[in-house]
Amino acid sequence: MEQHKHCQVCGRPIPVDETFCSEKCREEYEDMVSKRKKRMYVVYGLLAVLLIVIFARYMM
Repeated sequence: MEQHKHCQVCGRPIPVDETFCSEKCREEYEDMVSKRKKRMYVVYGLLAVLLIVIFARYMM
């Protein structure tokens, strides 16, 4: 069996020196990472707001 690894998006076998099997998979991966970052920013923002509200109520 020839050395290979699998595409991070679709799982197709690819050469060891590649990361994705096609440009479409690369774009899908970049979109997924971008969406994940945006979600994390929202989570961090909501956590910050929650901490501010809790702190404000504690100070009253």
